Amino acid sequence: MGELSEARWAEGDPAFLLEDGVGYVREWARAQHSVASVKEALTAIGSPDAMPYLRADVNEFGAGFVELGRVTPQTAALIAQALAEMAARRSVDDECAA
Repeated sequence: MGELSEARWAEGDPAFLLEDGVGYVREWARAQHSVASVKEALTAIGSPDAMPYLRADVNEFGAGFVELGRVTPQTAALIAQALAEMAARRSVDDECAA
């Protein structure tokens, strides 16, 4: 099937009827590994229940995706803080490499 285009994960409905030759299980497993990584990271910071609706799924085209679900404002702020810290670290790394 090759590498999925960036937009295919966002297109299509969740897969209910499976079609032969589409890598549903492989893509769902990739999404599930990502879910496990997020849950592990949340547990490591003492917030294992911060994303109760987090789940893996696959769409009708066989593209895996992770649904984050509803989160509290505190969890959203935590995500924003983590992303900001990653961006700041990337800026420092880019400056050091130059």
